[in-house]
Amino acid sequence: MLTISSKQQLDRYKRQRALITLFLDSGYTQRNIEVVMNAKWGFDAHVGRAWHMLIPYKEGGYAIDVPLTKRSYGIHLSRQVIKEQGIGTAELPVILFENYTQESDYFYVSLSGMSEEEVITIMGEIGDIVVNEFENGRTDPADFRFDVTEKVKRHVRIQRAVKLVKRGASTAIGVAVGLFG
Repeated sequence: MLTISSKQQLDRYKRQRALITLFLDSGYTQRNIEVVMNAKWGFDAHVGRAWHMLIPYKEGGYAIDVPLTKRSYGIHLSRQVIKEQGIGTAELPVILFENYTQESDYFYVSLSGMSEEEVITIMGEIGDIVVNEFENGRTDPADFRFDVTEKVKRHVRIQRAVKLVKRGASTAIGVAVGLFG
């Protein structure tokens, strides 16, 4: 198993042209951890070397590019990062992206309240963005990660807006049916 347990090891990975994220969860239930772990084979086949999702490992550091069992999940390390980043429990689990500008907070995609299918879908959508940038984007690793992160931010904002519109439309339809039904 490949683990990253030092800043020097992480810096070596950062020199690669790949997106590097962290999967963080509170550990209150193991469902979310299990969903992500079970998606590992499909995830790797989809994104290849373009995206490394680091998973806190209970023996220390982060596991990379290997499937883990839910019992191997490093909940204490995860909770430490969650606290450092100020991520609220209601937002968990999240996929945490690197901070590319010192003026902004770290960006994360919240998987909170999502069904297993929705988690897999959002991971796949992010994977599509990553793979497209890997094949067509800038070659500098930092530029590549910045571009991917910005496109993921845009995608997430659009998805949220669509969800709100759908929710509003269904409420309006319900009211109309109640008034005219």
